[in-house]
Amino acid sequence: MPDQSDMSLEPLRARFDRITRRRGRLGAPQVLLRAPGVEFSYGDQSTPFHAASIGKLATGAIVLQLARGDAFDLDSGIDALLPAREITGLFAPGSRPPTVLELLRHTSGAADYFEGDRGRRNGLVRVVAAQPDRVWTPAEMLDFARDHHRPVGQPGERFRYSDTGYVLLGRLIEEVSGVAYHEAVRDRIIEPLGLERTFLPGLTSPIRGESRLAACYVGRDDLSTSGALSCGWAGGGIAATPADLITFSEALHGGRLVTSRELAIMMEMRSRVRGGIHYGAAMMELRFDGFSPLLRGLPRPVGHLGSLATYLFHDRARGSHLVMNFHARREMSRAIRAAIAVESVLSSR
Repeated sequence: MPDQSDMSLEPLRARFDRITRRRGRLGAPQVLLRAPGVEFSYGDQSTPFHAASIGKLATGAIVLQLARGDAFDLDSGIDALLPAREITGLFAPGSRPPTVLELLRHTSGAADYFEGDRGRRNGLVRVVAAQPDRVWTPAEMLDFARDHHRPVGQPGERFRYSDTGYVLLGRLIEEVSGVAYHEAVRDRIIEPLGLERTFLPGLTSPIRGESRLAACYVGRDDLSTSGALSCGWAGGGIAATPADLITFSEALHGGRLVTSRELAIMMEMRSRVRGGIHYGAAMMELRFDGFSPLLRGLPRPVGHLGSLATYLFHDRARGSHLVMNFHARREMSRAIRAAIAVESVLSSR
């Protein structure tokens, strides 16, 4: 049994107490750390939260599962898998179609409908804040990308984080599996892993308990009860409790969802998102010395961040899994600093 009274973890509780006092109405972050012989929790553990782009891990796992069949492999062009009308206008004119693996790696050349173009305020996130009750369909998200953005390069040419590409992966899942994306998540992840408090808001309900979500702020607005969360979908539409997300992470890295070869594909970090954050296929790696050279020596956990300052990472060396929800877009830096504090405390044990 984990020793929850381990005094070496008390600095973490004191740190999260200080964070909570500084956050005003945001209140306490939701935190759960699990490692061999260790468990630490802070904040609300029973209310599911919108995990945002952590959901890309689930989409990636399902795509890899489906690629074992005869319908496609990771080097297949998406033009053979999706209707032409869905991909038209999303990629550079005259270019070859991107492959499934390029979509997973964010190297397809598609712009990002959600955040928009760098240096411009033309992402869907601006519309979501202004129209919080609007429910978005995958087709509308793709149309938004066509109407407001231009491709960022040739397929395979460069990395550019793209939620647009993950909408296409969600549609690929539907076309190949023959079921809706949310049903694929239920059939391939939620039910096999027994995730009773995991669901897709607006599309499914949890197996147990209510569909109420923890607060999630974009600007000053709490969008936890709004239709705006529909704009995540296959790029990040899953909600779950901290414990369910750690169960998912343990299964992902423990061979229950993908094979060791498939996990190696996810973990092959070919691209740099920004200093300290690198990307493989539907998976990030944190290199803390990229934030500061003083952090050299800390481990390099793998997992994913979400735009609402959500965090799910696994430290392979220690066998630890850490999930956090800081409830607001503006809290991302604070979440990263908290992760550094957790890793530092674990390193000193």
